[in-house]
Amino acid sequence: MRLRPGRADRGGAAPPLKMEIECPRESDVLDALASARWPNRVEHELAEHVASCAICRDVVAVASAIQDDHDHAWREANVPSSGQMWWRAEMRARQDAIREASRPITVAQGVAALCALTLAAVATWFAWPSVRAVLSSLGLTGDAQTTIASPMVIPLAVAMGALLIIAPLAIYVVVSEK
Repeated sequence: MRLRPGRADRGGAAPPLKMEIECPRESDVLDALASARWPNRVEHELAEHVASCAICRDVVAVASAIQDDHDHAWREANVPSSGQMWWRAEMRARQDAIREASRPITVAQGVAALCALTLAAVATWFAWPSVRAVLSSLGLTGDAQTTIASPMVIPLAVAMGALLIIAPLAIYVVVSEK
């Protein structure tokens, strides 16, 4: 298969289409739009140029739409008053100061709770022989049927349940920042 030279190879090619993407008056049109002179307070020559130039017509259409959107957003902006902004800043500063001042207190409360739990554990460890002796004198040690039948089982169970519920709540109230 043999290729034949095309028309472009013979020197008779059609000139390529030249498409302009810029106009020398484009900056003048943008200046008129930005300074709110378009279309009423602009020179007659510039208005005629825009009517005849497709690029400048596109610039006017796009820039006008952007300017209208900007103006609409500017009118709808809800900016709080300076007094309200000052009040918010003061409240934020006060809250930050309170938070900073309460940090050492929170640490001290945590250390105190840890010390109290440690003291309770050590006291229970050393007092266990005495507690066991009291429980055996009440008849709470022995086989399972004797322990369940004892009259002290239900009040002790209720007291232990209340302690298990109230102690974490009390620690939460003491340690919480609210």
